[in-house]
Amino acid sequence: MDREFRLMDGIFGIMVRLFTDLVRPFLIMKFTFTLAIMIASAVSAVLHAEDIAGSKDPLELKRYEGTRTTFYEEKAFDSYTLPLGKMKRTASQVTFANSLALEGKVTRVTYVGSDPKRTALEVFRNYQSELTAKGWEILWEGSEAELSDAKGQIFLSLYANRPGGTFQMSAVGCRYLAAKKGGNHLSLLVTNYNAGTVTPKNLQPAKGVPIIALDTIESAAMEDKMVVVKAEEMASRLSDQGGVNLYGFYFDTASAALKPESGPTLDEVVTLLKADADLRLLVVGHTDGVGGFEDNIELSKKRAAAVVAALSERLPAASSRLTPCGVGYQCPIATNRSDEGRAKNRRVALVRVEQ
Repeated sequence: MDREFRLMDGIFGIMVRLFTDLVRPFLIMKFTFTLAIMIASAVSAVLHAEDIAGSKDPLELKRYEGTRTTFYEEKAFDSYTLPLGKMKRTASQVTFANSLALEGKVTRVTYVGSDPKRTALEVFRNYQSELTAKGWEILWEGSEAELSDAKGQIFLSLYANRPGGTFQMSAVGCRYLAAKKGGNHLSLLVTNYNAGTVTPKNLQPAKGVPIIALDTIESAAMEDKMVVVKAEEMASRLSDQGGVNLYGFYFDTASAALKPESGPTLDEVVTLLKADADLRLLVVGHTDGVGGFEDNIELSKKRAAAVVAALSERLPAASSRLTPCGVGYQCPIATNRSDEGRAKNRRVALVRVEQ
């Protein structure tokens, strides 16, 4: 009996070994395949969670948890129209009920969330709390109806350059705010992703996740590349052409307060006026094409008046020979579609008054 048991045990052991040898390759293949899938999924998740190369959070502002950047653009000096009121349509264009024309370092970022259960309102409230806690002043807030002139066309002029048109095609439930802290401004738009095609595909948002457009504008002086025009050159151009464009008068963004670095150009104009006691001038303020028409007219008038006031303080006897006026962006000398063109259009011109 014991002998028979040992025989049976040996036969069973041989069968187990044979079976193991047969199925081992399949088990190894299955394990390897499963492991490969797990690794690929992990790698894919990491890649999709990464920010795009070179992007960063502007002004050290915190981002919403679980978001990544899919768009980043930074310009050392540019103009920016900050909406401070709902959209409105005129006969010729869609614009804003109120806005602020800004210049400085402009950074544009798009963040994409990972959780479709998070609503635009929840994300928006988190940003509100964070900004308020850090001392930002909320200038204006708007929601869906105020941000859309037509379904899907939300603040098109600000967000049209985001990849794939994701914001224009995701209007439902959107929220917006504009804020200020010191010399810096920001605009924030939050909505839930609905549609749009983004390339490469790893930047494509998942359906329903929150998407965030955050733009910051840091007030900064443009690098001075314009040569101060000497009094003799001004006199020559006034005689030959009737006017001269000057770029040596400096103002902060949307301000009419003349900055101290305007001194050299003011001194040259004073020299010009002293050399010709009969010379009468229009001092004409010009702006670029960013912002509302009336706002730019008013700003250009105030800047021209500031120049006249500064010249009159230096040379009181000449005050009656100077007339300030402003024309906004009505007389461009370059395109307003580029940084270089807008810089040329922002100027103060002296125009000879023929007696």
